Amino acid sequence: MQENENTKCCCGGESKDKFIEELFLEYKPIKDNLIQMLNEIQEHYGYVPMEAQKELAEFLAIPMAEIYGVVTFYSRFSLKPKGKYNISVCLGTACFVKGSQKIMDRLQERLKIGPGETTEDRTIFYRRNKMCRSLWTSTCLYRKWRSLW
Repeated sequence: MQENENTKCCCGGESKDKFIEELFLEYKPIKDNLIQMLNEIQEHYGYVPMEAQKELAEFLAIPMAEIYGVVTFYSRFSLKPKGKYNISVCLGTACFVKGSQKIMDRLQERLKIGPGETTEDRTIFYRRNKMCRSLWTSTCLYRKWRSLW
């Protein structure tokens, strides 16, 4: 994701960025809109910036801790920027036996990042999972929930 005026977080700035202003015009300031608004923020920035959480808490008149709780509860949301390509490596028992740790070691070596991190150019984000969706096939590696191995 390239940064420009519309994708930069307004962290530290005095005024809200254009995206946040437009988002607040689309929704009524009621708590029921929290997850939809977080989804839009996640889609726009690729993560949920702290400044956006603060502004959302103010707009919806709910505690910041509640927003943070929702963001950290749902795996859909991220507190850190993710890459254009998100890769998951399963470390469940079946996948581990089939060699998932070797895959993870190789990813770390090639990408020069650890699990839960994003490459500097924001191209690739990779994480480890405790269980994947294909227990019967012991598939170890996913990109956008499509099996790669």
